Amino acid sequence: MLAKHEDAENRYDKIRRDALRAISVQVSIPNLKFRLIDQKALAQAVIWGESPNRLATWGWEKYGAFRFSYPKRFELALWHNNQLASISAGRPTYNATGLRLDFIEKTPNDIDIKVFPITLAAMNVYADSLGANELRIMNPINEEVKEYYRSFGLEYVKKGDYLFTRV
Repeated sequence: MLAKHEDAENRYDKIRRDALRAISVQVSIPNLKFRLIDQKALAQAVIWGESPNRLATWGWEKYGAFRFSYPKRFELALWHNNQLASISAGRPTYNATGLRLDFIEKTPNDIDIKVFPITLAAMNVYADSLGANELRIMNPINEEVKEYYRSFGLEYVKKGDYLFTRV
């Protein structure tokens, strides 16, 4: 890894950790932990692939390449009662005025928390740290999911196949 890339990775890793600490104080759900994506989270997400209840296949085993390509990335592993509840990742837009969510997946097992609003709140904190003024949710998997995102006030942009909100 080049020194310049490693410096960026370290700098944004600190910003990510600070953002997760900040959102963990704002969200008061017992036994909910905000973590960065690590090998334990990735291994659990890969196991989800065996579930017949899984709605989408994101290919989390390829996360390393995404991680390396985007040192400014957003990432979140939500753990509830010591089980992975959700894993998500995104990156700043090319002009850095927005933060996009490229991948989000909830456990196919039943859990009693809504992970999307928590993820959206975490994105908001990280976007603020980056100076971004827009959140984007990229490529919703179907109309039902798109409508769910709209219920949070996000607007759909057909040309780019994403939903957005200003922050």
